Amino acid sequence: MSDNGANTNTHVMMVVLIRIFALGLMALGGLILFWGIKQILKWVGGPVLIKLPLQQKIGQFTVVKPGGYAIWQSGQTLGQVAVKMSLPAVFDLQTGKKIMVHQLFSSVRVNNGSEGRFQRFSFWAKPGQYQLELTDDVSEYPLKPAYFLEIREKKSTFLFVLNILVVILGGFCLILGIVFFFNSDALTALLNPEVALLSPE
Repeated sequence: MSDNGANTNTHVMMVVLIRIFALGLMALGGLILFWGIKQILKWVGGPVLIKLPLQQKIGQFTVVKPGGYAIWQSGQTLGQVAVKMSLPAVFDLQTGKKIMVHQLFSSVRVNNGSEGRFQRFSFWAKPGQYQLELTDDVSEYPLKPAYFLEIREKKSTFLFVLNILVVILGGFCLILGIVFFFNSDALTALLNPEVALLSPE
């Protein structure tokens, strides 16, 4: 009787410890998941310096801080077809000089369900006034659906991938915690089969 009572107490204690561990794992996973999603939303968001319709050849924008900037193509049906276009031109209005624009070959795509966008070009700029100019004949671009060029602060693709991995890790910890919590008895039997066999049914 004493052995059975001790085994029962050990079994209950192990179940409690596993559930406490599972709750901690769920809390940690939830925090990691929340942080990762927040970072992804921060990465894909940010202020838009200009949103130029492709039927409008020229637009001006202001750069507040120095750094790299990305030119995104956006539209409602980017999931189906993107508009082919040449490198746009960016001019520094203070000096009249043309800024070097680079083609991005490994573009990042973002889709919120109603509108999609992806990075197409990048350039570096210091604070000042600038002009974005399309180098193609704008009459060649489709009128429907509407497409735009957006300029946003350029962000590291590596950070985007890292944040996705963080979200996956958070989701994994959360799911694992739930599995551990609702299967604590089975895990106890697996970890200590002798206690499970000797425990009264």
